[in-house]
Amino acid sequence: MIFADYFSIKNGDVNISNDNDNDNKHSINLDCIKRVNSRGEFLVAPEDIMKRLCPKTYSRLHGGWIRRVDNLNQEYTSGYSIIGDFYSDRRRQWLAPGLYIDCSKNGNNKKKIIYHTLIKLNFDGTVELLEQTRNNPSWATDLWDPIEKYLPEFKHCQEILQEEKTYLECRLEEINHRLEDLDMDQ
Repeated sequence: MIFADYFSIKNGDVNISNDNDNDNKHSINLDCIKRVNSRGEFLVAPEDIMKRLCPKTYSRLHGGWIRRVDNLNQEYTSGYSIIGDFYSDRRRQWLAPGLYIDCSKNGNNKKKIIYHTLIKLNFDGTVELLEQTRNNPSWATDLWDPIEKYLPEFKHCQEILQEEKTYLECRLEEINHRLEDLDMDQ
């Protein structure tokens, strides 16, 4: 169940539409992207993405985190079921297209509000809010269905990166052997 309406930004204004609006693709272009590298990753601070996508719910008042979603381990029913790296919010870094979960904690000390937001960073530099929960102790399992729906879009990219990694490891091994041969000749 989606808690929040979808947000879109045009000319700095926040426009809200509900998920029954078929004309809206529920995505925004990221003007905060600084560069794109040869692997198709975007140089951006996750905080900038979330502030533009969810201006009313994004907060780090009482902490929070953002995590890439690479896979699911359904032996667990908590956040441990989500497999992927955590990222620094404020620092610009390379983010690959894929799924990410943001945990925002705001409210006051007596009544904290915790939002878990599943977003999709697309290959074209747009970002979509896929699902958001509010104060839901079952947030992780509630996000499994949309994760399983959208994660296959990014599997191909992972396979390409794995092949590139294997190639680079082989190439590095060749270079090391050539350097050893040169050292032996001297």
